[in-house]
Amino acid sequence: MLPDSLLDMLRPFRTDFEAHDEHDVFLKDVALFNPDELAQATHVLVGCPQDVGVGRNNGRIGAAKAPSAIRQVLYRFKPPMDEGGNRLLDLGDVDVTGGLEPAHERLHSVVSALLREGKKVLVLGGGNDISLPDAHACADVLGEIAAINMDAHLDMRKADRIHSGTPYRNLIEGGHLKPENFHEVGIQVQANSPHYVSDAANMGVNIHTLSHLMQHGADMYFDGLFELLDGKPLFAGLDMDSVRASDAPGVSAPSPVGFTAEEVLNFAARCQAYDNTAVFEITEVNPDLDVDNRTARLAALVIYTYIYGWM
Repeated sequence: MLPDSLLDMLRPFRTDFEAHDEHDVFLKDVALFNPDELAQATHVLVGCPQDVGVGRNNGRIGAAKAPSAIRQVLYRFKPPMDEGGNRLLDLGDVDVTGGLEPAHERLHSVVSALLREGKKVLVLGGGNDISLPDAHACADVLGEIAAINMDAHLDMRKADRIHSGTPYRNLIEGGHLKPENFHEVGIQVQANSPHYVSDAANMGVNIHTLSHLMQHGADMYFDGLFELLDGKPLFAGLDMDSVRASDAPGVSAPSPVGFTAEEVLNFAARCQAYDNTAVFEITEVNPDLDVDNRTARLAALVIYTYIYGWM
């Protein structure tokens, strides 16, 4: 049971659509939404609906609407015939009033508490700045961690204040993440300053460019990537701008090249199969820029796959 001080930081999510067929069952019918049911859950979902950090990074805002948009799709999915003993609890959204830094502090507290309860945590952004409190919580609770950033961008900028382009520099400089345990996956050279690419490499960060992955086949590459984690607790962050725009148009910084929908689903399945995945995070979905809910639907499929595996 979470203490009242943490529950006060959360705003419940509710969905109330009805089936038009008496034989239909939806994920919302088998998911848990009451914090008192925490003991029954294997996976816990929380949202952080803010895009302040995106605005600070001169990006196109709109990601604050993503947790709700993704959930509206997710809970309309049908549950698998065999849930494999996995059970989802949705605790709603972290209170984001008062600015970015207080929202980060609350998210860190909630994720830390859930990890201490032995839960696998899913976090929906919002901007990619939430990787800072999420991975920091992993390190605080679990010790030395590995981290994967599936992203077109390094997110290792130098800045006077945190924003969506700084989280991994903040984590490394704060002593929460060793550079040699950090994997930047899907980096697009044209989207990153040579200064930051060189800086990250000199720090010892593992940079896996999109072009390199495509030459070797992304799915085969993932096999080797997970072997490099050496069993460490894993923080896995999926920035949806790592996906090509034809599959995920609703992001702040779309690109005609990137991972396919199938490749990111396979990545989620590998995270599900890796027993030590502690936090799985999705960021940078922008419903204002989406086309026919395509990006929100893919993000929901990624969550579904992370919980139940690639069906």
